[in-house]
Amino acid sequence: MNTLLANTLEMRGFLVKPIDNYIYFSQGNKLEDFSQLERLLASLDLKFTLDGNKLFILEDEILTTILNQILWYPARNHESDSGAGWYGWKYFIKRNHGPKIKTFVLETGVALLVKAISAAGIVTDVSCDGHGRRAPRIFFCGKQNAAWFKLIFENKFSDTSFHYEWYLKNTESISIALTAKSKDGRWDLEKVLEDTLLMARSILKEANKQSKMKKEIFGGNYKTTRKIVKEMDFEELYKWMKHRYDAYHSKISY
Repeated sequence: MNTLLANTLEMRGFLVKPIDNYIYFSQGNKLEDFSQLERLLASLDLKFTLDGNKLFILEDEILTTILNQILWYPARNHESDSGAGWYGWKYFIKRNHGPKIKTFVLETGVALLVKAISAAGIVTDVSCDGHGRRAPRIFFCGKQNAAWFKLIFENKFSDTSFHYEWYLKNTESISIALTAKSKDGRWDLEKVLEDTLLMARSILKEANKQSKMKKEIFGGNYKTTRKIVKEMDFEELYKWMKHRYDAYHSKISY
């Protein structure tokens, strides 16, 4: 039962793991989420104990209808405005991880993917799952975050089969977003969720590794590279990043 609930909470955007008789919440979750989660579980008449980052469920069984209410619990407000420096090159190369994001401000269809992207040291500021009526979108903080995500995405998912075609939109502007195309123009939110979960779980497995690699590739004299990056458009930046990415992997392969 803990596994079923943990899986549901993960799909809703929480970073969790079932352990023995409880569900463990990693430090990637915001403390503010726990009080809202407590209210949600209490409103569903579940018997539970939340002790720090450990959730104990005192039930023998949880109905599927309750699991679905948790999974599709609606976002209560949008993500907060970008923090100071989130769009900056220094923030990009110095931070191990992006900012922690409240789970319940994220819509279910993209929640875990937004959390995974941040865990890998890539910063976003606004997202929408499309509500099953239009394309989902996750907006990046600056071209460097978008270009680095594109590089990671192409290396991890070039042979992956998704329900939708995922790509970066508006790369010539400051509002670059990860979005998707539907072949027939129709959207199924459950299929969107399946796609984003596939991406999120894969990214989370190597989030620390990816973040460390980013710092090793681009760290150093950030003032010099900052000037270079500022003068590049998106495609130039992507090619520059790819060159350094390939050189890094060529070096460590020997």
